[in-house]
Amino acid sequence: MYRTIRILAFLAALAIVVDLIGHRLPLRADDVYRVASVRIPERGRRAYRPGEVIVQFKEAVRDRDASDMMREAGGRTARRSDFGPRYLVRLDDGFEIADALDRLRTMPGVDFAEPNGVARAFQRVGYFTPHDPFYTSQWHFRMLDSERTWGIQKGDPSVAVAVLDTGIAYEDFGPYRKAPDFGGTVFLQGHDFINGDDHANDDNFHGTHVASTIAEATDNNIGVAGLAFGCALMPVKVLDNEGVGSFFMVAEGIDYAVTFTQNGQHPVKVINLSLGGDSSSTSVRQAVDRAVAAGVTVVAAAGNDGQGKVSFPAALPNVIGVGAVDGRKMKAPYSNFGPELSVVAPGGDINRDDTGPDGVPDGRPDGVLQQTFDPDTAAEQGRYDDFHYFFVVGTSQATPHVAAVAALLYRQGITQPAAIKAAIENTAEDLGTPGRDDTFGHGLVRPALALRGYGLNQ
Repeated sequence: MYRTIRILAFLAALAIVVDLIGHRLPLRADDVYRVASVRIPERGRRAYRPGEVIVQFKEAVRDRDASDMMREAGGRTARRSDFGPRYLVRLDDGFEIADALDRLRTMPGVDFAEPNGVARAFQRVGYFTPHDPFYTSQWHFRMLDSERTWGIQKGDPSVAVAVLDTGIAYEDFGPYRKAPDFGGTVFLQGHDFINGDDHANDDNFHGTHVASTIAEATDNNIGVAGLAFGCALMPVKVLDNEGVGSFFMVAEGIDYAVTFTQNGQHPVKVINLSLGGDSSSTSVRQAVDRAVAAGVTVVAAAGNDGQGKVSFPAALPNVIGVGAVDGRKMKAPYSNFGPELSVVAPGGDINRDDTGPDGVPDGRPDGVLQQTFDPDTAAEQGRYDDFHYFFVVGTSQATPHVAAVAALLYRQGITQPAAIKAAIENTAEDLGTPGRDDTFGHGLVRPALALRGYGLNQ
């Protein structure tokens, strides 16, 4: 996983319907598994972005006065948030972050100032391109009793999940192409906070893979399935083509998703954060608080360091922090753990083969199988149209399973984030030490049990 704010899928970390059995995936004709290692740039291993601070001014402060204060603290340029007097300040050469923060924090008009933490995607080890993957190869859905889940609820476009990541392959625009297995998936207008435009296209591969777990087109005789395939998706790009971003961008993305309106409604009910970082952030914490207060459930990856510390923002008490298990329902070796962990979901282990049709190992790696474009082709040739089905592992891959369950619960009529969180935790399969523990949290999410009792989808 990345060493900054990471995308929780094990890339910045590098996930649906039953009729796919027996149908060959048309996008891969060879019989070779290809392995690619995760490339984590050095800037993605830092805790903070060098020479950058975030400063939040009080509402009464005029922009001119804010500018003077930032300049006095050593600011060279500043980017104002689209959602209030929050600024990303880049410091002049020769000014240290600690000195700038000391100056800003003594100024009467400043609410808070903090370093700009690095965010990155969470992916682990590598990924494979299989020959002919089907729904039967999506062991991670069978582990969650997907068929029973879909018998209760399939979702609806009135409920949207915002995927804050590297973007999604959701449209044909310039060099970008819509992933063919999104079919009739509904996409809301998103935003690209990396490039500053409304085309949040994926130039990495991670965000597309994560989004596919949530709402890939299903029951269309193509490829694989998505767990909440009836729901809508919103692409929000907060990580760059290497799966690295910052807490300032994550806070912007959260506020965008929460304040977005369509036909007088706020359709985003769930935010998926398959990313995280080693430091904390007041900016992101306050944005999460605003989201939850607005009725939006936030789901985040625990991180891929294999250590007893849940990454931020998954560690926040009002966030559903998600760890990963392998095909045996054992803690994945890379998955972080700790007292803040809420639940676990399938994240896989690329080095094991414990799953396959009817539970028999099938010679394929136990990764989460979803659609995305080839990251090697994208990096080497700048092409974003070479789509296949990839096995990927990480807490980034586990997280969208839980975000999908949250969206289905919203569709069932549970509208408060605290109730969503409780329904997911209270129906989880207890693993490990009896009761809640720091290794598995409340246990393995069980969508069908969480949905049961709230009425069947007719």
